[in-house]
Amino acid sequence: MTFYEALEIAMGMRGLRPVDVAERAGINQSYLSNLKSGHQKSVDWEKAIAIIDALDMTPSEFREIQVSDIAN
Repeated sequence: MTFYEALEIAMGMRGLRPVDVAERAGINQSYLSNLKSGHQKSVDWEKAIAIIDALDMTPSEFREIQVSDIAN
């Protein structure tokens, strides 16, 4: 599962939209759009932590989503 796929699940769990996460994380919404479209292939550590913090999750909680079968 990609970072963005896990992010979509986490946003759904938290009732957040990409604009909400971007605002809370202090990043441009276009960055999230580029992740979704595949134009941005990877996430740097600082942005990943900011996004995960914006979701009010720990990195371990987010990682659990990535490796789980929630999406399947």
